[in-house]
Amino acid sequence: MSFVSKEKTEPATWRVSASISAADFGAKVEEIFAKELSSLVVPGFRKGKAPRSLVEKRYGEKVFFDEALDALLPKTVEEAVKEAGLELIFAPEALEVEELSRETGVKLQFTAITAPEVTVGDYKGLEIAAAEAAAVTQEDIDARIRELQQRNARTIEAESRAAQSGDIAQIDFTGFIDGTAFEGGAAENYDLMLGSESFIPGFEEQIIGRQPGEEFDVNVVFPEDYGSEALAGKPVVFQVKLHALKREELPEADDDFAQEVGEDCDTVAELRAGIAKELAESREKESAEGFEAAVQDALTALLRGEIAGRMFEQRAKRNEELFLERIQIPLERYCAIVGGSEEEFRAEMAGRAEKQVKLELALEAVAAAEGFAPDEEEIEAEYARIAAEYKVELARAKYAVPREEIVRDLNRVKALAFVKAQAVRVEPAAQETAAQST
Repeated sequence: MSFVSKEKTEPATWRVSASISAADFGAKVEEIFAKELSSLVVPGFRKGKAPRSLVEKRYGEKVFFDEALDALLPKTVEEAVKEAGLELIFAPEALEVEELSRETGVKLQFTAITAPEVTVGDYKGLEIAAAEAAAVTQEDIDARIRELQQRNARTIEAESRAAQSGDIAQIDFTGFIDGTAFEGGAAENYDLMLGSESFIPGFEEQIIGRQPGEEFDVNVVFPEDYGSEALAGKPVVFQVKLHALKREELPEADDDFAQEVGEDCDTVAELRAGIAKELAESREKESAEGFEAAVQDALTALLRGEIAGRMFEQRAKRNEELFLERIQIPLERYCAIVGGSEEEFRAEMAGRAEKQVKLELALEAVAAAEGFAPDEEEIEAEYARIAAEYKVELARAKYAVPREEIVRDLNRVKALAFVKAQAVRVEPAAQETAAQST
């Protein structure tokens, strides 16, 4: 018998003790000794003719122990798992040999991670706080028209006048702290939109009222929370030269404009109608996606049971691999670009992985409870979709993606559609009032 004992150490995680008898271990050592003896060299003896005692004296008593153990381990672990009554979802991990000798045999331990045992609460008729898509107003359409005008604006020289908010000021500037120019504090022919608040507070205001050709000082103080510790909270003097002023001229929202920016539009009326349709569709899609996300969150909250942490770790690792494969840059460089740390990135991946795993388990529980099972036509259609998406032959898609994975994915889709169809949308305020009354 291989199995000795098992002890639960974490949810769905067991530490299993197993053994190999002295007789079985000794027999395997003898078998390997007989097979390998001919390759061993012992001075004074022809290959394969040296006594075992001399072989062990020259090469060590345990010369064949590792080989014997490697040969016996797979079957030993397999039998121990079976005798322990465990159904593993990962290969056994963290194997440790506690004892190894010809006299006592082998004693070992390994970690076994089993399938999660979960249930999901009452998933029918979930009340989901999600607002309906907002109606499109004339103000919304006007705002989109203005966006299109600004996107198609042209820049022209301002008349001979002082700088105003909304102007684009072309400037040279050099920043000084205590009379010394600091790194990164200078530029030439820089275009700054006055009033955009893109520079240090107070900088843009001191340009307003100045005339092109003027040279002047701008006195500001860097914010206490500025990104550079060397500059945070420091008073700075910028020497500025104002070269020129420009402004944006917006095109008229007329039929010519509609023909230029709209798709199949001849008039402004048609452009406005197209914008109204686009906004309505976008809001409907956003509302539907928000509703589905809320359904998923509500369903996941109903999940109960034991899930091995290893499942979350594996998913997070896979998510990270896929993400880095997609962006094609090292994680260290990505974090430097977005301004975060690798620890923060991995924490985000871990949280996302936990949500994904729990949602999938909840959907699988619903599918099992409702007896969902895709028919052959649905399975074939999914394989055809995968083949088309990745531009491969159908046979290759079937080889690459196991049938059980297809069945599992289709069942999750059915389960989500089922729960969504029975969910009830309520206005967020109404749900908050109901919660407070209870």
